[in-house]
Amino acid sequence: MNLTILYLVKCSITLLFLLYACLLDLRERRVPNRLWKYMILAIIPFVVAEFLAGKHDLYDFLFACLQFALIFGLAYALYYLGAYGGADAKALMVLSLLFPFYPTLDFQSISFPLLNTGFGVFAFSTLSNSVISAPALVLILFVRNLIKEGFRGIKRNLFYYFIGYRADATNLPKFHNLLEYVDSKGKLVRLRRGVEPDEEILYRLEKAYKKGKVKRIWVTPGLPFLVFITAGYLISIIAGNLLFEIIFILMKM
Repeated sequence: MNLTILYLVKCSITLLFLLYACLLDLRERRVPNRLWKYMILAIIPFVVAEFLAGKHDLYDFLFACLQFALIFGLAYALYYLGAYGGADAKALMVLSLLFPFYPTLDFQSISFPLLNTGFGVFAFSTLSNSVISAPALVLILFVRNLIKEGFRGIKRNLFYYFIGYRADATNLPKFHNLLEYVDSKGKLVRLRRGVEPDEEILYRLEKAYKKGKVKRIWVTPGLPFLVFITAGYLISIIAGNLLFEIIFILMKM
């Protein structure tokens, strides 16, 4: 099988699994272990075909084992330190197993990744790109608020335009923290950092809503890091390792 076609199919199937994992994480904040098992079973045949089609030698095999061990250790260490959740660690571990070599897509007019293959470790590129892509959420929220809220409230809520959006006070979205809430005196309090709503806070919000004091409040989404890992995965395939490229540019200055 042509390596480009093999990588294209392999990357596409992996993306479907990652997107489904993100959907589960967003809905339930839980990704069952069986999803990663099914992902491995679905992709392993392509890994075997990759080894056979690429005519890799013993050095390549040792590199594949080494990068898996390094990513496994790094992913577990970040999970142990509380940097992210178990699903995020498992995603990186599985990627290091299923992508022993950096996938390259060579078409007639263009080749991917466009910039580089970083240090040659695909799972590490995915991790570093996920960290870099996380701030993109700030820009997405800002553009969304400009469209929804306009410029009328931007002076008073500029900071909120970047980190949250307004939601119905009696129909708050799941897994969101509050940037505004009603205190025990019935006063609307604005925060710089989101607070998780409890029953008392929700009760006071509902009470204030019924009295017409509050209609909509600012909330900030608590997106799982798996979303950014998936974004980092796509960036790694299309562009390469952005961190490597930034370091390379800085070294040339």
